[in-house]
Amino acid sequence: MRIKLGGVPEHFNYLWKWSYTQELFRKAGHYLEWTDFKGGTGAMIESLENDDIDVAIMLTEGAIAAIDKGHDFKIRLPFVISPLIWGVFSSTNRVEPLPNGYKNAKFAVSRLFSGSHLMSQFLASKYGSHLTPENFVVSENLKGAIAALESGKADFFLWEKYMTLNLVEERIFNYNGQVTAPWPAFVFVSKTDKQTIEKESLKELVDGAIKNFLSWDRTEAISEISQHFGLRQEDTKSWFDEVRYYDGNKYWIDRILAAQYLMQANDMCETIHPLEELCDL
Repeated sequence: MRIKLGGVPEHFNYLWKWSYTQELFRKAGHYLEWTDFKGGTGAMIESLENDDIDVAIMLTEGAIAAIDKGHDFKIRLPFVISPLIWGVFSSTNRVEPLPNGYKNAKFAVSRLFSGSHLMSQFLASKYGSHLTPENFVVSENLKGAIAALESGKADFFLWEKYMTLNLVEERIFNYNGQVTAPWPAFVFVSKTDKQTIEKESLKELVDGAIKNFLSWDRTEAISEISQHFGLRQEDTKSWFDEVRYYDGNKYWIDRILAAQYLMQANDMCETIHPLEELCDL
Protein backbone atom coordinates (compact mmCIF):
# COMPACT_ATOMS: atom_id res chain seq x y z
CA MET A 1 0.00 0.00 0.00
CA ARG A 2 1.16 3.53 -0.82
CA ILE A 3 -0.05 6.14 1.62
CA LYS A 4 0.63 9.80 2.41
CA LEU A 5 0.12 10.15 6.15
CA GLY A 6 0.45 13.18 8.41
CA GLY A 7 0.18 14.23 12.04
CA VAL A 8 1.53 16.55 14.71
CA PRO A 9 5.25 16.22 15.54
CA GLU A 10 4.72 14.90 19.06
CA HIS A 11 5.71 11.83 21.05
CA PHE A 12 2.54 9.95 20.01
CA ASN A 13 3.73 9.94 16.41
CA TYR A 14 7.38 9.11 17.00
CA LEU A 15 6.54 5.48 16.26
CA TRP A 16 6.28 6.35 12.55
CA LYS A 17 9.86 7.66 12.50
CA TRP A 18 11.02 4.67 14.55
CA SER A 19 9.26 2.14 12.32
CA TYR A 20 10.68 3.83 9.22
CA THR A 21 14.24 3.58 10.55
CA GLN A 22 13.62 -0.11 11.25
CA GLU A 23 12.48 -0.53 7.61
CA LEU A 24 9.22 -2.03 8.89
CA PHE A 25 7.10 -0.61 6.08
CA ARG A 26 9.44 -1.60 3.25
CA LYS A 27 9.65 -5.16 4.57
CA ALA A 28 5.84 -5.35 4.74
CA GLY A 29 5.44 -4.01 1.20
CA HIS A 30 4.15 -0.56 2.21
CA TYR A 31 5.33 2.82 0.96
CA LEU A 32 4.72 5.51 3.59
CA GLU A 33 5.26 9.22 3.07
CA TRP A 34 5.05 11.10 6.38
CA THR A 35 4.36 14.83 6.86
CA ASP A 36 4.70 16.74 10.14
CA PHE A 37 1.93 19.27 10.80
CA LYS A 38 3.06 21.87 13.31
CA GLY A 39 -0.16 23.76 12.55
CA GLY A 40 -2.25 20.93 14.01
CA THR A 41 -5.85 20.08 13.14
CA GLY A 42 -6.54 23.09 10.92
CA ALA A 43 -3.49 22.49 8.76
CA MET A 44 -4.37 18.81 8.38
CA ILE A 45 -7.94 19.63 7.35
CA GLU A 46 -6.59 21.89 4.61
CA SER A 47 -4.14 19.27 3.39
CA LEU A 48 -6.81 16.56 3.32
CA GLU A 49 -9.08 18.82 1.29
CA ASN A 50 -6.25 19.60 -1.14
CA ASP A 51 -5.28 15.90 -1.43
CA ASP A 52 -1.77 16.69 -0.20
CA ILE A 53 -2.13 13.74 2.18
CA ASP A 54 -4.40 10.68 2.13
CA VAL A 55 -4.88 10.18 5.86
CA ALA A 56 -4.42 12.46 8.87
CA ILE A 57 -3.88 11.46 12.48
CA MET A 58 -6.23 13.99 14.03
CA LEU A 59 -7.57 14.84 17.46
CA THR A 60 -10.90 13.07 17.89
CA GLU A 61 -12.71 16.29 18.80
CA GLY A 62 -11.10 18.01 15.82
CA ALA A 63 -12.27 15.26 13.47
CA ILE A 64 -15.83 15.37 14.82
CA ALA A 65 -15.93 19.17 14.60
CA ALA A 66 -14.61 19.08 11.00
CA ILE A 67 -17.29 16.59 9.91
CA ASP A 68 -19.92 18.61 11.77
CA LYS A 69 -18.85 21.70 9.81
CA GLY A 70 -19.44 19.93 6.51
CA HIS A 71 -16.07 18.46 5.58
CA ASP A 72 -16.61 15.19 3.75
CA PHE A 73 -14.36 13.16 6.05
CA LYS A 74 -14.60 9.84 7.83
CA ILE A 75 -12.87 8.41 10.86
CA ARG A 76 -11.18 5.27 9.56
CA LEU A 77 -9.59 3.83 12.71
CA PRO A 78 -8.57 4.95 16.19
CA PHE A 79 -4.89 5.50 16.89
CA VAL A 80 -4.39 6.55 20.53
CA ILE A 81 -7.30 5.20 22.55
CA SER A 82 -6.24 6.72 25.87
CA PRO A 83 -7.55 10.28 26.34
CA LEU A 84 -5.29 13.24 25.69
CA ILE A 85 -4.16 15.03 28.84
CA TRP A 86 -4.20 18.79 28.29
CA GLY A 87 -2.09 20.97 30.55
CA VAL A 88 -3.49 24.36 31.52
CA PHE A 89 -0.70 26.93 31.33
CA SER A 90 -0.32 30.62 32.15
CA SER A 91 2.56 33.06 31.91
CA THR A 92 5.06 33.39 34.74
CA ASN A 93 4.63 37.16 34.23
CA ARG A 94 1.12 37.08 35.70
CA VAL A 95 0.79 39.02 38.95
CA GLU A 96 -3.00 39.50 39.20
CA PRO A 97 -5.28 36.68 40.43
CA LEU A 98 -6.47 34.14 37.90
CA PRO A 99 -10.00 34.84 36.56
CA ASN A 100 -12.65 33.13 38.68
CA GLY A 101 -14.15 30.15 36.87
CA TYR A 102 -12.43 31.22 33.63
CA LYS A 103 -15.48 33.39 32.84
CA ASN A 104 -13.48 36.49 31.91
CA ALA A 105 -10.32 34.67 30.86
CA LYS A 106 -8.64 35.01 27.49
CA PHE A 107 -7.40 31.75 25.96
CA ALA A 108 -4.64 31.52 23.37
CA VAL A 109 -5.65 28.96 20.72
CA SER A 110 -3.83 27.74 17.64
CA ARG A 111 -6.91 28.51 15.53
CA LEU A 112 -10.66 28.57 16.00
CA PHE A 113 -12.19 25.10 16.32
CA SER A 114 -8.75 23.58 16.89
CA GLY A 115 -8.22 21.16 19.75
CA SER A 116 -6.88 23.94 21.99
CA HIS A 117 -10.03 25.99 21.25
CA LEU A 118 -12.48 23.15 21.83
CA MET A 119 -10.79 22.01 25.04
CA SER A 120 -10.70 25.56 26.41
CA GLN A 121 -14.49 25.56 26.05
CA PHE A 122 -14.65 22.15 27.71
CA LEU A 123 -12.48 23.33 30.63
CA ALA A 124 -14.53 26.49 31.22
CA SER A 125 -17.79 24.53 31.14
CA LYS A 126 -16.54 22.34 33.98
CA TYR A 127 -16.44 25.51 36.08
CA GLY A 128 -19.86 26.71 34.95
CA SER A 129 -18.55 29.30 32.48
CA HIS A 130 -19.58 29.76 28.85
CA LEU A 131 -16.95 31.22 26.54
CA THR A 132 -17.69 33.49 23.57
CA PRO A 133 -15.47 34.40 20.58
CA GLU A 134 -14.15 37.37 22.59
CA ASN A 135 -12.50 34.91 25.00
CA PHE A 136 -10.11 33.59 22.35
CA VAL A 137 -6.84 34.90 20.93
CA VAL A 138 -5.62 33.07 17.80
CA SER A 139 -1.90 32.42 18.22
CA GLU A 140 -1.29 29.83 15.43
CA ASN A 141 1.28 27.73 17.29
CA LEU A 142 3.19 27.24 20.53
CA LYS A 143 5.56 30.13 19.79
CA GLY A 144 2.61 32.43 19.21
CA ALA A 145 0.94 31.24 22.42
CA ILE A 146 4.07 32.03 24.43
CA ALA A 147 4.06 35.55 22.98
CA ALA A 148 0.32 36.00 23.67
CA LEU A 149 0.72 34.98 27.32
CA GLU A 150 3.88 36.98 27.89
CA SER A 151 2.30 40.14 26.43
CA GLY A 152 -0.87 39.72 28.48
CA LYS A 153 -3.10 39.35 25.41
CA ALA A 154 -4.11 35.92 26.73
CA ASP A 155 -4.35 34.42 30.21
CA PHE A 156 -4.22 30.69 29.50
CA PHE A 157 -3.11 28.19 26.92
CA LEU A 158 -4.03 24.50 26.71
CA TRP A 159 -1.56 22.09 25.10
CA GLU A 160 -0.55 18.46 25.45
CA LYS A 161 0.74 18.23 29.01
CA TYR A 162 3.99 16.31 28.63
CA MET A 163 5.12 18.16 25.48
CA THR A 164 4.83 21.46 27.38
CA LEU A 165 6.04 20.76 30.93
CA ASN A 166 9.61 21.55 29.87
CA LEU A 167 8.47 25.18 29.46
CA VAL A 168 7.43 25.13 33.12
CA GLU A 169 10.90 23.89 34.02
CA GLU A 170 12.33 26.79 31.97
CA ARG A 171 9.98 29.21 33.82
CA ILE A 172 8.25 30.30 30.64
CA PHE A 173 4.87 28.92 31.78
CA ASN A 174 3.14 28.23 35.06
CA TYR A 175 1.29 24.93 35.30
CA ASN A 176 -2.31 25.29 36.51
CA GLY A 177 -3.49 21.68 36.41
CA GLN A 178 -4.91 19.57 33.63
CA VAL A 179 -8.12 18.64 31.86
CA THR A 180 -8.87 15.32 30.19
CA ALA A 181 -11.60 14.68 27.64
CA PRO A 182 -13.26 11.24 28.03
CA TRP A 183 -12.71 10.07 24.47
CA PRO A 184 -9.82 8.56 22.45
CA ALA A 185 -7.08 11.10 21.82
CA PHE A 186 -6.29 10.53 18.13
CA VAL A 187 -8.00 8.93 15.14
CA PHE A 188 -7.14 8.30 11.49
CA VAL A 189 -9.20 10.52 9.18
CA SER A 190 -9.53 10.62 5.40
CA LYS A 191 -11.83 12.14 2.82
CA THR A 192 -14.84 9.93 2.19
CA ASP A 193 -13.78 9.47 -1.45
CA LYS A 194 -10.45 8.03 -0.27
CA GLN A 195 -12.03 4.65 0.30
CA THR A 196 -9.48 3.26 -2.17
CA ILE A 197 -7.26 3.02 0.91
CA GLU A 198 -8.62 -0.25 2.22
CA LYS A 199 -9.41 -0.30 5.91
CA GLU A 200 -7.79 -3.70 6.40
CA SER A 201 -4.57 -2.58 4.70
CA LEU A 202 -4.51 0.54 6.86
CA LYS A 203 -5.13 -1.58 9.95
CA GLU A 204 -2.29 -3.92 8.98
CA LEU A 205 0.10 -0.99 8.64
CA VAL A 206 -1.04 0.55 11.95
CA ASP A 207 -0.94 -2.74 13.87
CA GLY A 208 2.58 -3.45 12.64
CA ALA A 209 3.83 0.04 13.56
CA ILE A 210 2.30 -0.09 17.05
CA LYS A 211 3.59 -3.59 17.84
CA ASN A 212 7.05 -2.68 16.57
CA PHE A 213 7.13 0.52 18.64
CA LEU A 214 5.93 -1.15 21.85
CA SER A 215 8.57 -3.87 21.49
CA TRP A 216 11.33 -1.24 21.61
CA ASP A 217 13.41 -1.34 24.78
CA ARG A 218 11.58 1.06 27.11
CA THR A 219 14.70 2.69 28.58
CA GLU A 220 16.17 3.29 25.12
CA ALA A 221 12.84 4.59 23.81
CA ILE A 222 12.43 7.06 26.68
CA SER A 223 15.97 8.34 26.19
CA GLU A 224 15.62 8.84 22.41
CA ILE A 225 12.15 10.42 22.53
CA SER A 226 13.22 12.76 25.33
CA GLN A 227 16.27 13.86 23.38
CA HIS A 228 14.34 14.28 20.12
CA PHE A 229 11.65 16.53 21.63
CA GLY A 230 13.70 18.18 24.36
CA LEU A 231 11.64 16.58 27.16
CA ARG A 232 12.63 15.56 30.66
CA GLN A 233 13.01 11.79 30.86
CA GLU A 234 10.65 11.58 33.86
CA ASP A 235 7.93 13.30 31.81
CA THR A 236 8.45 10.95 28.87
CA LYS A 237 8.28 7.97 31.23
CA SER A 238 5.00 9.25 32.73
CA TRP A 239 3.57 9.66 29.23
CA PHE A 240 4.68 6.16 28.25
CA ASP A 241 3.04 4.74 31.39
CA GLU A 242 -0.28 6.39 30.51
CA VAL A 243 -0.56 6.13 26.73
CA ARG A 244 -2.58 3.32 25.14
CA TYR A 245 -2.53 2.68 21.40
CA TYR A 246 -5.29 0.97 19.42
CA ASP A 247 -5.46 -2.72 20.29
CA GLY A 248 -8.29 -3.90 18.02
CA ASN A 249 -11.01 -3.48 20.65
CA LYS A 250 -14.20 -1.84 19.31
CA TYR A 251 -15.35 -0.11 22.50
CA TRP A 252 -13.90 3.14 21.10
CA ILE A 253 -16.93 3.42 18.79
CA ASP A 254 -19.30 4.00 21.71
CA ARG A 255 -16.94 6.65 23.05
CA ILE A 256 -17.13 8.52 19.73
CA LEU A 257 -20.91 8.74 20.16
CA ALA A 258 -20.54 9.86 23.78
CA ALA A 259 -18.00 12.47 22.65
CA GLN A 260 -20.56 14.04 20.34
CA TYR A 261 -23.07 14.53 23.15
CA LEU A 262 -20.44 16.11 25.39
CA MET A 263 -19.20 18.30 22.57
CA GLN A 264 -22.70 19.46 21.67
CA ALA A 265 -23.42 20.30 25.30
CA ASN A 266 -20.30 22.46 25.32
CA ASP A 267 -20.93 24.19 21.96
CA MET A 268 -18.17 22.20 20.31
CA CYS A 269 -20.46 20.80 17.60
CA GLU A 270 -24.05 21.40 16.49
CA THR A 271 -25.38 18.04 15.34
CA ILE A 272 -25.33 14.48 16.68
CA HIS A 273 -24.34 12.47 13.62
CA PRO A 274 -25.12 8.75 13.20
CA LEU A 275 -21.98 6.68 13.74
CA GLU A 276 -22.09 5.44 10.15
CA GLU A 277 -21.72 9.07 9.01
CA LEU A 278 -18.70 9.62 11.22
CA CYS A 279 -16.88 6.31 11.12
CA ASP A 280 -15.89 3.63 8.65
CA LEU A 281 -17.62 0.87 10.62
